[in-house]
Amino acid sequence: MFVAYLLYMHDEYYDHIMPAIGIRFRDENKYDPDDVLIYFNLYHQRLIERTMNKNDLAATRKTCRKHCGEGGCIPFDIDFGIAVTGIADEDHVTLPVRLSASAWDEPNLHPAYNQSPTEMNGIVTVRDLIIGRTYVLLRYSSYEYVPTKGTINDFLLSKFDEKHKFVANDTIYIYEDPKKIPSTGSVYYRCVSQSEE
Repeated sequence: MFVAYLLYMHDEYYDHIMPAIGIRFRDENKYDPDDVLIYFNLYHQRLIERTMNKNDLAATRKTCRKHCGEGGCIPFDIDFGIAVTGIADEDHVTLPVRLSASAWDEPNLHPAYNQSPTEMNGIVTVRDLIIGRTYVLLRYSSYEYVPTKGTINDFLLSKFDEKHKFVANDTIYIYEDPKKIPSTGSVYYRCVSQSEE
């Protein structure tokens, strides 16, 4: 999540909050002005891609010349951003998991807008599988229940809400979760091998 100034708006601190959904980078451990931030502006259903340098994405309140459709400007020398890096797996027993939701926007629950919460479909992609091995995809409704360290068995004995067992027939597995994701809630997935090898 990050904040942005928008052309034709005048708030001193920021005008809009937007979700960043990806970054294309050369080196994940250092800043490069040619890295690309990928995000939605929450007004239009299209991705915005901007380079992360002061000639494109960053600006001051006075120098911002990008309207909402162009993705606005990140305030220069002000840090309101939040980096969501995920819940740590200190012992590296889980596999890479990515969640895609069916909605690109969400209802505004402020009473002035009179919008209701919605339910979204979730598609989970698991990577780095070994063909023929059995895996368990675990779904949690709170980050508080997701283990941050431990063995595979610690994950399998944790306080998950749902589990989905599958045998890998490829190195990537795509799962359409039949249980909806509420727009007012959160959901977390972890995938582990069925048993420790």
